[in-house]
Amino acid sequence: MTAAPHSKLSAYDPDIHHRRSIRLRGHDYAKRGVYFVTVCVGNHHPLFGTVVNGRMALNDAGRAAVECWRAIPDHFPHAALDEWIVMPDHVHGILRIDGDTVCRARAAPAFGRPISGTLGTIIGAFKAATTRAIRSTVLACQNPAAIWQRNYYDIIIRDDHALRNIRRYIRDNPVHWDTLRYGEPRFFAGNLGLLDLPLTAFLASRSSMGLACQTPAAWPERPACVISGFLSPMERTVFNTCLADGIPMVWILARGLGHDMPCPFRGIDRPIQRALDAGRLLIMTPFDETLRGFSAARAAWCNQYVLHLAASAVIGQLTPDGMLACLLADLPHYIPVRYLNAQSVEACHAR
Repeated sequence: MTAAPHSKLSAYDPDIHHRRSIRLRGHDYAKRGVYFVTVCVGNHHPLFGTVVNGRMALNDAGRAAVECWRAIPDHFPHAALDEWIVMPDHVHGILRIDGDTVCRARAAPAFGRPISGTLGTIIGAFKAATTRAIRSTVLACQNPAAIWQRNYYDIIIRDDHALRNIRRYIRDNPVHWDTLRYGEPRFFAGNLGLLDLPLTAFLASRSSMGLACQTPAAWPERPACVISGFLSPMERTVFNTCLADGIPMVWILARGLGHDMPCPFRGIDRPIQRALDAGRLLIMTPFDETLRGFSAARAAWCNQYVLHLAASAVIGQLTPDGMLACLLADLPHYIPVRYLNAQSVEACHAR
């Protein structure tokens, strides 16, 4: 048992890491719909409090953000709140917009007068109200130049299954935060030196089954080292390709690492052992060897931890309202993200 060091992350470069708007083209964000929204604090500063034992402990700034979020329906009667949470450096929330209801301005000194019923207007008003509340009551002496990161991230929730998944993701956010920020004992096999390489995350939704897979040869450049949980069909195809091409890999397990190491890739146990012996593979997990089964919660943590370590990311296929889309809207740091499938770009919206 050992704690594995983090990989080296490059500093933020606006010319490289700038996020371009990739919101769904042609979608009317004022019409009736259900949206999962993420709003991030500037530089991911933990402004709103901290997570303690899997629960969010709000400070004064966090309580101000809570009050402003709760007040959204008071100022935008056509908007209703669903599941939401204020985290140390971001806010997650599900908003229901009734596009058939005219937005009636009420006496709203905190938000000002709404001029439109779009999702962007609602989020902009929330950000402005929170900024005013924090500057006037919490940080009046510090007067920070900017509280919020520019823009926000949204996902259109299209059915009840996606709504249940995203609600669970929001509820589980503090637990995942604990695991990432404070860590757990991590078991490993293989070459820990691979963590010193620039790690390229490869992630793809489980719905990628049956789709043509873009292999590393089709990436913009050959990666120095690929990191993934290798959980979905497309990710497993990439795992096999990297084994065959000799590309180093860091494999984050969503279960325990036992002595027999049961493997989801049938028939390739010997190539895995050869890669371990040659120093081209590192297998790492925080979970005890008694955890052998699969769970959605551990899979979500696995992908989140992959993005936490990665210096860049390649997305093979993305379900618009799946868990991977949620994770990409909540990246822990600035990393360049490339999409191999054009539809995946539209699946992860930003404005």
